[in-house]
Amino acid sequence: MDIRVLGCHGSQLPGLNTTSFLLNGHLLIDAGAVANVLDIAEQRRIDQILVTHAHLDHIRDIAFLADNLCYGERDKPLTVRSTPFVLEMIHAHVFNGVIWPDFSILPSREKPVIRFKALVPGETEWVGDLQVEAIKVDHTVETVGYVVRSTEGTVIFFGDTGATEPLWERANGVDDLRAIFIETSLPDGMQEMASQTGHLTPALLKDELKKLCHPHPEVYLYHMKWDCHDVIREQIAAIGSHRIHFLTDGQFIRIDPR
Repeated sequence: MDIRVLGCHGSQLPGLNTTSFLLNGHLLIDAGAVANVLDIAEQRRIDQILVTHAHLDHIRDIAFLADNLCYGERDKPLTVRSTPFVLEMIHAHVFNGVIWPDFSILPSREKPVIRFKALVPGETEWVGDLQVEAIKVDHTVETVGYVVRSTEGTVIFFGDTGATEPLWERANGVDDLRAIFIETSLPDGMQEMASQTGHLTPALLKDELKKLCHPHPEVYLYHMKWDCHDVIREQIAAIGSHRIHFLTDGQFIRIDPR
């Protein structure tokens, strides 16, 4: 499994892209940074997008990707997947013909640029060469994380979350868990704000990792707010785990068989 980090920040500034991961060149998990990172040939290879939740920094480039794909030859629509509620929010508030054209009926209802297809949390489905399962996490709006399995191993993307339980329980049932991608948005001094907004701090992350029974998966952190990077790095370093890593935009991670 090849994972390309298109964006891994909790803020949008020059040099900082918001959340988006490209798996095996064809599957996006969130779409905070796509059109400004990938060339048009790479955009055309994307088949499906798994959306964790409907906040703008995770869905923004679905709009620009759809617009770009509208003018190219494709055999099938781009499929946007999440829970029914998340898809309803994206359709109603973005692709509504006012904020943005409704590419689910353009250029025609018979051959649209995008289609919305719901996932049922807890059920496993094939998405190309990968198996995916959505599990709800605790954020300020309905949010899911994704368990993604390939022949090389399983990785888990938590999306935006505060303290949560079901996805950790699912993680502990995975025999070949290789990596966890999880947010740490704010420093410990902003724990009250983190709790109000459904995010993690280094101290909260440490508590969350205690729920994991697996000793070996790598832990990749993302979604830091722009002015919190240095203090979060210091507080994470104090945890003293060599398995915790900070992601960077443009990074490539390969999950190889053990």
